[in-house]
Amino acid sequence: MRRLRAFWLRLLCVFRRNGLDGAINDELASHLAMHIEDGMHSGLSEEEARRQALIRLGGLEQTKQAYRERSGLTFLENFLRDVRYALRQLRKSPGFAITAVLILTLGIGANSAVFGVLNTVLLRPLSFPAADRLVRIFSVKDGNRIGPSPLDTRDFAARNHTFEKLAVYDNWRKNVITSKTGDGPEQIIVGLASTDFFEALDIHPILGRLFLSEEGEVGHNHVALITESFWKSHYAQSPSILGQTLTINDELYSIIGILPDVIPGWMLGAQTRLQIWEPFLPVPNIWNEHSRGGRNFQTVGLLKPGVSLQRAQADLQTIASNLAETYPVDHGIGVTVQPLINSRAGNLKPLLLLLMGAVTLILFIACSNLAALLLARNTARQREFAMRAALGASRAALMRQILVETLLISVLGGSGGVALAWTTDVLLRQASLSRMPQLAELSLDWRVLLFTFVIAVGTCLLFGLAPAVLNTRISFADALKEGGRSSSAPARQSFRKALIIVQIALSLILMVGAGLLIQTISRLENQDLGFRADHLLKAHFFLPFTHYPSSEAITRFCESYVDRIRALPGVRDAAITTIYPPQEHWSLMFYIVGRPISRLEDVPSTLFGVVDAHFLGTVGIPVMKGRDFSDSDGENTSTVAIVNQAFAQRYLANEDPIGKHIGLGAPPSLSVPDAWMGDHNVQVTIIGIMRDAKDQGLALPVEPQLITLFKQMPDLNFGFKDIIVRSEIAPDSLKQTLRKQLHALDTTLPLSEMESMTEHIEDSTSDKRFTGVILTSFAALGLMLSVVGIYGVISYLVAQRRQEIGVRLALGASRSNILWLIAYQGLLLAFIGVGVGLAGTVLAGRSMSSLLYGISSLDIFTLASASIVVVMVAFLASAIPARRAMKIDPMQALHTE
Repeated sequence: MRRLRAFWLRLLCVFRRNGLDGAINDELASHLAMHIEDGMHSGLSEEEARRQALIRLGGLEQTKQAYRERSGLTFLENFLRDVRYALRQLRKSPGFAITAVLILTLGIGANSAVFGVLNTVLLRPLSFPAADRLVRIFSVKDGNRIGPSPLDTRDFAARNHTFEKLAVYDNWRKNVITSKTGDGPEQIIVGLASTDFFEALDIHPILGRLFLSEEGEVGHNHVALITESFWKSHYAQSPSILGQTLTINDELYSIIGILPDVIPGWMLGAQTRLQIWEPFLPVPNIWNEHSRGGRNFQTVGLLKPGVSLQRAQADLQTIASNLAETYPVDHGIGVTVQPLINSRAGNLKPLLLLLMGAVTLILFIACSNLAALLLARNTARQREFAMRAALGASRAALMRQILVETLLISVLGGSGGVALAWTTDVLLRQASLSRMPQLAELSLDWRVLLFTFVIAVGTCLLFGLAPAVLNTRISFADALKEGGRSSSAPARQSFRKALIIVQIALSLILMVGAGLLIQTISRLENQDLGFRADHLLKAHFFLPFTHYPSSEAITRFCESYVDRIRALPGVRDAAITTIYPPQEHWSLMFYIVGRPISRLEDVPSTLFGVVDAHFLGTVGIPVMKGRDFSDSDGENTSTVAIVNQAFAQRYLANEDPIGKHIGLGAPPSLSVPDAWMGDHNVQVTIIGIMRDAKDQGLALPVEPQLITLFKQMPDLNFGFKDIIVRSEIAPDSLKQTLRKQLHALDTTLPLSEMESMTEHIEDSTSDKRFTGVILTSFAALGLMLSVVGIYGVISYLVAQRRQEIGVRLALGASRSNILWLIAYQGLLLAFIGVGVGLAGTVLAGRSMSSLLYGISSLDIFTLASASIVVVMVAFLASAIPARRAMKIDPMQALHTE
C-alpha cells in the first residue's frame, strides 16, 4: 500500500512539474542563503562564501535534477518530453508526416476492416445465452452432410443421454397478409420451428408467450410469433397486438408473442432475419414411419452442461445405427455434431482467410514503405543526432526518440485506420450482399480496436526499430563535418533496397491473386451454361391448398396465367416450372423398368422437376435426341419425361434411352417410399434427351436430371411454382406486368423473387465478386505504395550521386546514358522483386486453388501479365528521377563538390 501511494505521488509530481520546480528553487535558494551567511560569519568574503556554498550543495542544477528523479517518474517524463519533441519535428515536416500517416492509415485501415468482417463471421461469440452448448446436427451420406429428417430428430430427442433439447426447424416462402388496413399480400420467408426450438436457444418473448407442445400438432398449429422489427414496421408497436390475426397461405393465424430480433438469417440459410414464425408442421407423408427420406430440414441441439462434442456424437451415432437396423431408408446414414457457430461462416470462410492474407501483405508493403521513409528522413538528420550525441545524449536516448516519433505516426495511422474501417463497414452493410447475410451484423467491437492497437504498436516496433538502429550507428565526428558521410551508408542503402524488393514481391502476389479471381468470376459467368441466359426473367408464386385443393385446380390456374403472359407484347415465350437453372435441389429415387433391384443402396436418384410443355423452348435448352413436350401431352395420354445427356450417359450408356420406361420413386419390391412420391409409384416414358445444362451451380459438373409435365404428375404438382419469361425487350420492364396479370386472376396472390437470369448468375458469384473487388483494390493499393517506394529510393540515390553524375556528364557521358544508369537501378530492383514474388505465388497459389474455376493457380498468362505490369510501373517510377538526373548542370554539381 505504501509503494502504491508513493507511485501515485510520483505520478502526480509528473503533471505538477512547474509547481514542484518552483518549490525546489525556493528551497535551494533558502539553503544557499544560509550557507552564504554561515561562510560570511566565518570571515569569508561574500564571493568566496557563495562559491563554498555552491560546492557544499553540489551544484544547483545537479541537485535539482537529482530531486526531480527521486520525486517523479523519470521514464514517463522522458517519454512525454520525447512526444513533445516528436510533435514539433512532425509539425516542421508536414509533407513527411502526412505521407507517413496516410500510408499507415491505408495499411492499418484495410487490415482492421477485413479483420472486422473476419471477427463478425468467425470470431465473435453468438448472442445466445448458452452459445457454447448450441450445436447443429447433420446426417451424413456418402461423405456429404444433409439435414436429418424430422422423424430422425424426434427419435434422437427421445433416446439421447447428452442433450437438454433437440429441435427441428425450417423456413418456407409463404403468402402473408396482415390484419392492418392497407397492407397487401406479400411473400415472406416464414420460419417453421418445433415447439422447443426457442427454449433450446433460450429466447424469451418481449410480449406474450412461445409455442405450446400441443401447438405442434395438426389442428392446433394456427398460431404465430412475430419479431420486434415486424411489429414495428407493420403494427407501429401496438400494445394490443396479441390476439390479432395474420393470413398465411389463406389460413388465419393468431399472433401469440413478440420475439426479439436475435435469430440471424445465416442460421436458417436466409438472406435476412426471419420475421414470422409458426409451429413446425412438415408435409404429412414425411411423418409416415415408412418415409424417413425427407432430409431437407435443420436441427439444433442444446448440450447438457459438461458434455463434449465427441460424447454427444457418439451418443447420436449409436442411435443412428439402431435406426438403420429398423428402417431400411436409414441404411448408410451417419450423424455428425458441430458447434452452431461453425455454420455462421458458410462459404465465406476461405474467401475471408484469403482477404486476411491479402491485407497482411498490404500492411507489410505499407510498413516497409514507412521504414524506407523513416530511413531517408533520419539519414537527413544525422547532423542533428551527432550534435545531440556531442551534447551528452546516449545512443539509447537517440533510438528512443526515433521510436517515439514512429510510435506517434503509428498511433495517428491507427486512428485513421479505425475511421477507415468504420466507414468500410458501413458501406458493406449498406451494399447489396444478398448472398452474404453474415455481414448484416458487421460492426467494430473491442476485438477490432485491440487488433488495430496491436498492429499499430507492432508497426512501430518491427518497422521502426531497424531504421532507428541504422541511423544511430553513425560516426558522430564524421557526421558533424560538412558533407561528411557515415560509414554505415552502404548498410542503409542495402536495407532500403531490400524493402523495395519486398514491396514489389508482395504487390506481384496480390496482383496475381486478383487476376486469378477476376478470371474465375469471368469464366463462371461467361461459360456455356447449356441454355440461353439473355432476356430471361423469373418470378415465384404460391397457390395455397385452401383455394387450389387439387392438381387439376393448380394446373388450370397455371395455364390461365401463362397464357396471359404469352399474349403480352414483347414476350417471346413463357413457361411454368418448379426448376430454374443453373441450380436445382429436388432429388428423386427412380428405377429402370425391367432391371430388378434388391437393395436400397442400389436405387439410383436423379434431380427432377415438373414443368409445362414450353419449358425447354423458353429456357433455351435444345433437344438433342427424340422430341420435346407438346401441348397434346395431357392428363389422358401416356406420362412422358425428358432426361439430360448426363442421365443417359450414366444410366443408359449402352442402349437407346428413347422409349425406355422409368419408375419414379423406389422400386415396389423394396417397400421403401420416396420422400416426395410417398407410397405412390408412377412410370414415365422417355421421349427425348435434352442438352446438359448447369443444374448444380456454376462451378460443379452437371448431374443427371429428369423432367416431367406437372399436369401429368398429380403427386408432384404442388402449389409453389415459378414463371419463366423469354422476352424480346428488357426483362425488367415486364416485372410490374407479371404482377398485374397475376392479380387479375387472384388478388390474394403475391409475386416474389423477380429477377433476370443475368441478376441470378451475378448473385451466384456475389461472394467471389466481393472478394475480387476488394483483392483488386488491395493489389492496386500495394502497387501504388510500391511505386512511391521505388520513386523515393531512386530519388534519394540521385540526390546522393549528384556529384558523381556531374562528373560523368563533364567527362562526356550522354544524357541517355545517365537515364539508363538511373532507371537501371529501379529495373534491377523490380526484376529481383518479381523473381521473389513469382516464388511467393507458388506458395500462395495452393491456398487459392479451391477458390478458382477453369484456371490454374500458376496460370502463365496471369503471371506474365502481372510481372510485365509491375516492371513497367517500376520503370515509370524510376524514369521521373532519372529525367531529373539528366538535367543536372555539371558545373553546379562540381562546384558543390
